[in-house]
Amino acid sequence: MKTQFSFPKIIAHLLGACSISVFIIYGSSTAIAASNQDACTLFTPADLTALLGGKVTAKGNAGSCTWTAAGSSKKLVAARMKATGPGAEMAYKGARMNAPDGGKVKVTDEAGLGDKAFSVMPSYGIAMFMLKQGRLLELQYWTGTKGTAKDLGLLRPVAKKAVAVF
Repeated sequence: MKTQFSFPKIIAHLLGACSISVFIIYGSSTAIAASNQDACTLFTPADLTALLGGKVTAKGNAGSCTWTAAGSSKKLVAARMKATGPGAEMAYKGARMNAPDGGKVKVTDEAGLGDKAFSVMPSYGIAMFMLKQGRLLELQYWTGTKGTAKDLGLLRPVAKKAVAVF
């Protein structure tokens, strides 16, 4: 039996998967990342002093929150994804599949951070994606340079705290 492929359907599926991954990997989209829960409640300024240095302030925007510190170029962005259940699982899988960026980015599975988690070290620092009970949380730690093992070591305890209250 000969299998027939529908070129338009294949393109539609690929574009859909790429769109989800782009939104997840490269920043929050109000259409996909917005959540009714305030991401700024994940941390207190004291939780982030060691990570960011200086006096920490938070600024929320459509389901995400950005923390910065006076005198530091580093920042932490957290996004609670709106999708839940199978949608969150699909978004997680899409992000995980596209995270290696053609082999340019190292992907590490993370234990003890929800049901499933992974981290990547892109050019700006570290990103972590955590799936817990059908909900997806993304943390981006912007260091200004490609992420390092030291950066990842600093972010892990912060991520663990976020998952505990997420």
